[in-house]
Amino acid sequence: MPPTTAPLPNTTHASNLATFFCLSRPSPSRPALPPELILQILAHPSRWLLSDSVSMRTPKTVSANDIPIVTLPPFTFAKVNLLRRITFRFRSKDQGWSWDTENHGTYAGSWTWFEAVVPGGEIDMSNSDDSDDEGTGQVKKRFELQRNRHAGSQYEDYEIVFEDGDARMTELKNALTEGDILELRACARFGAWVNHVEEAKVEVWCPDDLGSCR
Repeated sequence: MPPTTAPLPNTTHASNLATFFCLSRPSPSRPALPPELILQILAHPSRWLLSDSVSMRTPKTVSANDIPIVTLPPFTFAKVNLLRRITFRFRSKDQGWSWDTENHGTYAGSWTWFEAVVPGGEIDMSNSDDSDDEGTGQVKKRFELQRNRHAGSQYEDYEIVFEDGDARMTELKNALTEGDILELRACARFGAWVNHVEEAKVEVWCPDDLGSCR
C-alpha cells in the first residue's frame, strides 16, 4: 500500500469551492479545466474534510470489562459512502506489573487493549480474543486496534488509521448502515489487569461533496 497523504489541516468546504471556481476559469497560463478533472483533483486525500472529531472527556480506568470511551454520531447513508479515513488516537498503559515477567516490555500476553466496535446485530468474534465474553452488548463488527505494552510503567501514544482501500476500512464500510454508531472501546480481562486511558480521540475524514458544481 502506498504511503498515505495527510489531509491539509486548513482545508474547508469554502476553500475547495474557491479552488473549483478558480480552476474552472481560464488564466493567461492555462485553459479552463473541465469540471470532471477538477473534481478528481479535489478528491485527493490532501483535500479531504474533517467530518467528525470526538474526544474522551475525562481519563478512564477499565478492569475486567469493555467500556466505550469515544462514540461517533450516527452515520448517514451519504457519510458511509463518502467515508475515506478514520483515525483512532489514544494515550494509555496497563497496571504496570504482572507475574508473567518473560513478556514484560512487549505486547505479548497483554490483557488490556482497544477495539473499534459497531454495536448491534449478531455477535462478531472474528477480530477479538476468544475469551471476550464480557463485552458490552452485541456487535455487528469489531476490530482489535492495539494492545498496551505488557507491564508498562509509562503512558504511550498510539495512532491507528483505517483508510480507503485497506481491508479493515472495506470491512467497516460493508458493516455500516444508516443510523449505526462507531465506538472506540477500552478493554481489559481478568481481575488484575487494568487499562488506564489518559486521552482518546476519533477523527472521520471524507472528500468534499462537490457534485453540484458539475
